[in-house]
Amino acid sequence: MRDVSAEVLALQPLPLFRRGPAGEVEADPGALLPGGGLRKFAWKVLDKAAGDGIGYHEAAYGPGHGKDAAGRAFALERDSGTTRLFFVWLPGALAGRLSRGALTAPLNFHVLFHPPTYEGDYTGSRPYWRGKLRADGVPYYVKLGIRYLCQDFKSVAHHVMAVTERDPNLAYVVPVADVAGNFADLLTPAGMLGALADVYRSLTTLLKGPAQFDRPGAVMLSAYSRSGDRLVQLMRQVGRTPFFIEHLTQWNGFDINLGDNDAQRLPELARLWTATRQWAQLNRRARAYLYTSYRSHYNQCLGDPEPGGRGWTDRADLDLEDVSWSDGPAKKVRGQARGLASEAYGSDARFGLVCLPVSFFRFYLLNHDKNGNEIIVGNQQRGWHDGDYDIGRAHGHGLFLRGMMSHALAHADPLFFTAKGTK
Repeated sequence: MRDVSAEVLALQPLPLFRRGPAGEVEADPGALLPGGGLRKFAWKVLDKAAGDGIGYHEAAYGPGHGKDAAGRAFALERDSGTTRLFFVWLPGALAGRLSRGALTAPLNFHVLFHPPTYEGDYTGSRPYWRGKLRADGVPYYVKLGIRYLCQDFKSVAHHVMAVTERDPNLAYVVPVADVAGNFADLLTPAGMLGALADVYRSLTTLLKGPAQFDRPGAVMLSAYSRSGDRLVQLMRQVGRTPFFIEHLTQWNGFDINLGDNDAQRLPELARLWTATRQWAQLNRRARAYLYTSYRSHYNQCLGDPEPGGRGWTDRADLDLEDVSWSDGPAKKVRGQARGLASEAYGSDARFGLVCLPVSFFRFYLLNHDKNGNEIIVGNQQRGWHDGDYDIGRAHGHGLFLRGMMSHALAHADPLFFTAKGTK
């Protein structure tokens, strides 16, 4: 892999890189950690005492993880495969340890699959990643990578909040898929581990440190929206192989969509959940967290054995009409009920399910159907929204990634963030 941060700087439609004092390309701390804090969920998502029934609040970066913890960002390109552009973030302390050759264990990775790039914005942006759409001159692949690295979904901020005071051993990676490949070269254990090994070697070269290890450490996988089928495909290969026994430690599904209707979605979800139970039998460190707006997804997983085998021992159901809304006047407006929210965890909290229904939100993805009719009647007046986060088309579907990534990271194995031998 080679560093293409300068090329991204020349293209970037959203802030990420800037010129340093000596003209060098560096990540802009204000782009990595925008504002003074992060809107995030508490340890439990549901909170009957909260105004809207959810424990969602502003958390300041604060001492120990302020702007000086923004870390380092890189744009890397490899010369093979269909997925060739990778955006990578490292905590500042970890970058220092890599440069000194001071890792005490292989580098851990969190990899996020973005939704597929089938829209015309991407198919018309040629060549892959460097190309701009002729209609508006925007390099959409670069924009996509920056959005999922830090800008729209504030993912770097989620990681900073999760690491807190621990000595981090975690790199966050956003691969950017070409239309034709759609991550196909990363959807085998060998393909994933090979790409992460390339990232590790490239980082050591850029940071002028020695390559201490010949393989990656622990791996966390996250999928959002229609990239959920990428997770299904990879998990269907579960078996007694190093990837599933030694490397993969957690997957997170952020409102994954596995088809156009339940007839398509539920069989795919069943395959994912069956594979997860098999994996949990092979790997005692296995963890999985599913966040969904689909009641059918939640019910299907809840009805199956908890992968750890001891059952769903920590459950909560909350009628979202039976709370004191933060927007009091909206509660009096006639319209569809916000619905039932649910949350469940296994006995040791290594597996979790969270459901916030579509009807809870002011608008989930769209406000109206193609005929101009309201999709959920009354939602624009009654539905929940975050008034402090009304940027662009911020919507309920996006909240599952914008708000819940920090929740999934907080529930991860602490050793995922910290190299062995450190505290």
